[in-house]
Amino acid sequence: MIGLIDVDSKLPNLALEKISSYYKSLGEPVEFVREGGEYSRIYASAIFTRSQEKCEKLLKRHGPSIQIGGTGWDIKKVLPPEIDQCKADYDLYTAEMIAPRILGIKTTTQKQRLAKEIVSAGVGFTSRGCVRNCPFCVVPRKEGPLRQDQEIKDIINPRSNVIILHDNNLTADPFCIDKLHEIRDRGLKVDINQGIDIRFMTDEIGKALSEVKHLRSVHYAWDLMKHEEQVLRGIRILDKYIKVYRHMCYILVGFNTTYEEDAYRVRRLQELGVRPYVMRYNNLPDTRLKHYARWINAFFYKSCTFEEYKPWRNELKRASVA
Repeated sequence: MIGLIDVDSKLPNLALEKISSYYKSLGEPVEFVREGGEYSRIYASAIFTRSQEKCEKLLKRHGPSIQIGGTGWDIKKVLPPEIDQCKADYDLYTAEMIAPRILGIKTTTQKQRLAKEIVSAGVGFTSRGCVRNCPFCVVPRKEGPLRQDQEIKDIINPRSNVIILHDNNLTADPFCIDKLHEIRDRGLKVDINQGIDIRFMTDEIGKALSEVKHLRSVHYAWDLMKHEEQVLRGIRILDKYIKVYRHMCYILVGFNTTYEEDAYRVRRLQELGVRPYVMRYNNLPDTRLKHYARWINAFFYKSCTFEEYKPWRNELKRASVA
């Protein structure tokens, strides 16, 4: 029996799905590790570096029978070619497993509906790597320069017309427009999971993006202050084809910007009508940024200023007493 452990994925873990597919093709039974189960081999995958302590505990518990991979544990570790070439096992995850991981949706019914859509979706990469060399990103070290990978047709799950693309920089791909046209022509709905690089936006790409059906908002990032002009230019172009109320922009905080610069970027996006989403670099233990992120991401900014935000006011009171 082969055992699998999904340490921290928000979506179905593609590496585990490929491992499952490979061993099932050899006639081996595969399941997620359960208490009391006996396994000849165990494979675990961690996406986030904050999960390293969990991985260390897994190593102590399972010893030499476990192999751990994923960006959160070892960015150099890759699947063997015979496994990486396998199609994903789309029967591995259930909607019941994914629904609790979905954030930002309040009703159980909506979560269940989206979870069913996600587990029925095709998942994969049409390209690997990236043309950027962002200092905070592991992709250049993990995957290297941008290169082609699977074709759209290889990713499709027969049960659904939804595909989830994990491409790290689709808009930098020289075949970006061709791929978007293929998605359109096949009648697929797409989640460009890693977002688009808004700095590469052109009228041609904006038009092609507008012609496909999206599973959720079109999202991109504004990571550094020096990118302001390029980011705002890209947003203006994309807005001609996909209105800003359907955009979401991730704001990296705690890397090399001040709080004032973080608040400025959020404010500029709000002025444009773009929804900001604050991402703390490596979950930086900065109390103000922690509260600020929740104030923005949970939409409390719509009902009060940050200075009026009760959890932050309570934090300041505790600090003054101490």
